[in-house]
Amino acid sequence: MVDSHVRVAAAGIAGAVLAATAIVFADLAGVSWRDWIDTYAITNIVFGIGFTLPGSIIGWYRPGHRVGTLFMISGLGHLVTAASGMLLTYGLEHGWPLPMERTLVTFYFAGWQLGIGFLANIALLLFPDERLPSRRWLPVLWLTIAAGLYVTVSSVLSTGTFFGHPGVTSILDIGLVQPNLADTISSLLFIPLNLAWIAALVVRYRSGDERTKRQLLWLILALIAMLLLNTQRWITGDGPILLLLSFVLIPLAVGVAIVRHQLFDIRLVLSRTLLYGLTITVIVAAYAGLVAAFSTLVPPTAERGVQAGAAIAVAIGFTPVRLLMQRLTDRAFYGGRSNPARTAQQVGQTFNHDSDLAEVLDRTRIALRIPWLALYASDDAVLSQAGTPQDGGTTDMELRYRGDHVGTIRVELRRGESSLHSADRDTLNLIGTPLAVALHALQLTEQVRQARAATVEAAGAERVRLQRELHDGLGPSLTGLAFRADAASRLLRSDVEAVGQLIGELRTDLRAVIDDVRHIVHGLRPMELDQLGLDGALREHVAAIPRQAEREVAVEIKAPHPMPALSPAVELAAYRIAKEALTNVLRHSSARNCRITLRIDDNLHVDVSDDGSEPATWRPGVGLRSIAERAEELGGTATAGPATGGWRVTACIPIHDSGA
Repeated sequence: MVDSHVRVAAAGIAGAVLAATAIVFADLAGVSWRDWIDTYAITNIVFGIGFTLPGSIIGWYRPGHRVGTLFMISGLGHLVTAASGMLLTYGLEHGWPLPMERTLVTFYFAGWQLGIGFLANIALLLFPDERLPSRRWLPVLWLTIAAGLYVTVSSVLSTGTFFGHPGVTSILDIGLVQPNLADTISSLLFIPLNLAWIAALVVRYRSGDERTKRQLLWLILALIAMLLLNTQRWITGDGPILLLLSFVLIPLAVGVAIVRHQLFDIRLVLSRTLLYGLTITVIVAAYAGLVAAFSTLVPPTAERGVQAGAAIAVAIGFTPVRLLMQRLTDRAFYGGRSNPARTAQQVGQTFNHDSDLAEVLDRTRIALRIPWLALYASDDAVLSQAGTPQDGGTTDMELRYRGDHVGTIRVELRRGESSLHSADRDTLNLIGTPLAVALHALQLTEQVRQARAATVEAAGAERVRLQRELHDGLGPSLTGLAFRADAASRLLRSDVEAVGQLIGELRTDLRAVIDDVRHIVHGLRPMELDQLGLDGALREHVAAIPRQAEREVAVEIKAPHPMPALSPAVELAAYRIAKEALTNVLRHSSARNCRITLRIDDNLHVDVSDDGSEPATWRPGVGLRSIAERAEELGGTATAGPATGGWRVTACIPIHDSGA
């Protein structure tokens, strides 16, 4: 990097010396301002500085960048031409030796061709990433180099003189006379090469990312400005020489594009340039056409009236033309943001069940020419994104479904924009409605998935529990019964007294096994629910509490009478929730009174409240989590925690069809 900076500094110093040499010797030779213009000395100096300065900046901030190197060499070529031309002008006036004059002519011709001939064109072919668009463009590169070398070599070997001074030719002059056919082929070759350079820019723009497109837009802006300023030269073949200075816009634009392409929103500048440039062109053309048309219809004495009529017609048509041009340029650079409803409709037409969120975001980004879009869930998890972040400012748009926050759209602003344009916001708001519905559907799908997973896990846990109880409890008991039965059968004839003892043991063990079976069955579904219903089962459970608890707790049960029929799943969930809440009261609360309330509307509401004191800190345990899980398994909700005057557990369970 140090060597690169040294080369850049050396090129800058050399350029400054050459420019100063040209100015000093022009002043010594008494060159007039008209001679400065007619000899293209002023354009060579401006071109030299205009190419060397951006090339040096590129080389300093992007060491080794080929475009910067080519621009520096091209700029130095222009400055060599300017310096050698002014030295030669001074030398011709003061009788310098002919070999010195001819050497200066050689530098004059070679520097000119290096400056404007082909190095700058190669740089544009490599812009902006110092690589060709693809290997297919290698022939274009080699043809450009061949054509440039041919023109450069032929100019220093030919008999051309310095502005007609006899004998003042290149010191390498070998009397070369270029055949007309070669000149014709060389001239015609630059036509397809120019088209190829333009095609390379188009290919890069169409296939490039957002960064590449912004860089190319800087060059396109410079080309448009240069073409507009030199319109007369392109039409008539001649024009003001000083307008050629606009060529400097190209290296300046390339330098900014490579080093600081994100300086501001180039799309805005380019769109407004095209808007007013095309509008003025159309108006001038319309004015000229109307004047020409009216002049053929009215007598020459009415020339002033013709001009006035044409001006009135143009004034009437100015606003429609400007609006039309503005719509066209805005659509080219900002997509469909000028018509939010239509853009949202176009994006929404392809938004169906087969479309994923990434496709929708990408269509939205392309439609609005936005650098980057991202969709976040309500928990700030990234769901999808489109485009490439450019490290610009961002803004968030909240997505809501029936008042609930379901997600966020994060939009990266275009360079130069401090806030999201109102038209962009309107379009995104319209597109955000179906996106919010889609996010809500995703959330519901995820909840269903989690509920199914919880159900499967609960069923698996229940199977494991049953397996453990059957294997560890009933299994050994039944095995023991089988052994005793076998022993009794063997002793049946030989030892009647022992058989009687074994049968007594069998009877005792069978009763224990029956109790184990009842315990397992009760764990699956308490028989009290089938016999007494939900409220009766709770009352029976509460009736046994004073005999089991270390302290008495007065428990009151309020339930509708008679209780309507409930599905087994709802009854079991409500029973387990109320029982677990009551257990928490007995174990962890200092309450003396507890109330269990059952209420039924479209849902079954279970409310267990007590008058216990609130602890300094508390954390939900396994019991409270199981209460919430039992309610959520059936699509309900449950909450637990401190309440006014004590503690409270509430659950809301949807009432399912008991027949189902």
